[in-house]
Amino acid sequence: MGKINDLKDQALATLRGKWGSFIGLTFIFILLYGIVQFLAQCGTIFQGSSFTTLAVVFLIIGGILGLLMLPMQYGYYVAYLNSSRQDLPADIGDLFCGYKRFGHVIGTLLLMSILIFAVALPCVMLAVIAGVGFANGSVSYAWLICLMVLMMIPVCIFALAYSMVPYLLHDDKELFAGDILRKSRMMMRGHKWELFLLELSFIGWMLLGVLTLFIGYLWLIPYMQMTVTKFYEQLRAEYESVGEEEMPVQEEALPVEDNE
Repeated sequence: MGKINDLKDQALATLRGKWGSFIGLTFIFILLYGIVQFLAQCGTIFQGSSFTTLAVVFLIIGGILGLLMLPMQYGYYVAYLNSSRQDLPADIGDLFCGYKRFGHVIGTLLLMSILIFAVALPCVMLAVIAGVGFANGSVSYAWLICLMVLMMIPVCIFALAYSMVPYLLHDDKELFAGDILRKSRMMMRGHKWELFLLELSFIGWMLLGVLTLFIGYLWLIPYMQMTVTKFYEQLRAEYESVGEEEMPVQEEALPVEDNE
């Protein structure tokens, strides 16, 4: 795989002259996602009040819209992939391309989310128990932080293992959901740490973005996303050249069975 700086340089070269289109694409995506989150939060606000029915309505609407956002999340990835390969500005139409394959996209991304949630749920429960212990004075603050960091490790591993799924949804349209998730796992064997370090390398820009009241994220998100897209393209090229059996292997315990 290419070095982090090389991938970043490739991303910046692709974005050169196209920043406006990607900033606009990111703004629209964040705006629509924010509306969905607002509606969901409205349901939470009205819970326990005399507006119980209204709370249920908002929660249902927020849940439905959240589900409908999954194809748009896929389309956001596709916009970067198409631009990277065709050297064209971001196409707003790509944002909605997932709705043409609604069932397949929803099913695959939902399955991925469920699997990651299944790993995260025990971690959340342990975090709650540790938090209660901290409140009672039986768990120190240092132990609480250590436990929470340790509990995040398996969740991060699963998230990294399935990080290539949106790209594979576009490139391998003939594969079923389980096969796409399996292929993402195979491609990421031995490369999770590389992707983790790649994403971690943006932490300075993230902090700077906070200082700009998050406005800087309109530039940072396209930069990060295009860099990860370059990572995927190199990873896929390696996978196709050496084959699945020759990819680096590391021990993993993931809940999706291989269909061999």
